[in-house]
Amino acid sequence: MLISVVITNYNYGRFLGDAIDSVLSQTHSEVECVVVDDGSTDNSRDVIASRPRVVAIFKENGGQAQALRTGVEAARGEIVISLDADDWLLPEACARIAQSWRPGVVCLNYRLSLNGDREKIWPAEAFLEEGHAAFLAAYGYYPSAPMSGNAFDRDYVSTVLARAAGLDGDGVDAYLLYSAPVFGKIAHVDDVLGVYRTHGGNVSMTSGRKTVRNLGDHAYYQYWAQQNAQRFALERGVNLPRRDHLVGAYPSLWLLLAKDAGYDRRPLPDQSRLVTVAAAIKGFLLQPAIDPLRRAKNVGLLLVMALLPLAPRRWLADRIIFGGA
Repeated sequence: MLISVVITNYNYGRFLGDAIDSVLSQTHSEVECVVVDDGSTDNSRDVIASRPRVVAIFKENGGQAQALRTGVEAARGEIVISLDADDWLLPEACARIAQSWRPGVVCLNYRLSLNGDREKIWPAEAFLEEGHAAFLAAYGYYPSAPMSGNAFDRDYVSTVLARAAGLDGDGVDAYLLYSAPVFGKIAHVDDVLGVYRTHGGNVSMTSGRKTVRNLGDHAYYQYWAQQNAQRFALERGVNLPRRDHLVGAYPSLWLLLAKDAGYDRRPLPDQSRLVTVAAAIKGFLLQPAIDPLRRAKNVGLLLVMALLPLAPRRWLADRIIFGGA
């Protein structure tokens, strides 16, 4: 079973060699490494050129989604792993994925360690054995790692990348993860198979810097990832409750903060402040695996922000969320 590992890269030359080398050193015998450089201006070309065993594609900058489309079109494997250029796989990753793959599976989740520390894993929650669609409808997500912690059926990835609405930048992992229960089975390997590197420039909301741009972008991605899952479910006759608003504790909080801060890079969901506050509070009260203290603090913050006018809300967010002095 051929596994294609597609690495999309933009100006991560300082990390890219580790990512490529981790693919080339896999114990699984059938692995190809496709590297799509998205218009980098650093030393990425030299890093790629020094590793002739990769399928190298150079293109003008167009964002993660466009780069991944290009890489998947070139990939020959039945299974695709989209490995971020700042992450890396453990040597046995592809072998474990191939051993666990079964007919009908469209997505396989596995764990990532943070910077190689096996005491810090992502996700920390237990993987679901079933009921991914119901969990997604209730909480706006299901337990999984970000992009580098998942393997996908190639045909499934091609379909979503070609048809998903609102897929025009980063955040591609949410789009692929949330629609997966609609298209087939989700499996998992309950072990660490890769490493998520934190370095101060991550875009993930878990490890990245909290900026207005980051909050707004991720609220946008989450909304459209959820909406696409609902649209595909309707087309395929899968029972997934329809929600016209963003669902989930943190995404709803991000949406509130981004709107208050005047975010305007992408069109955010047109939903009332009351609906968003209610969705966020519901999420923090009911969503599993949130630390009790964090749960209480965020519900308290939301209640206070619901009552304050805009200027004090912005001041409070700047001090608590964005780290203002």
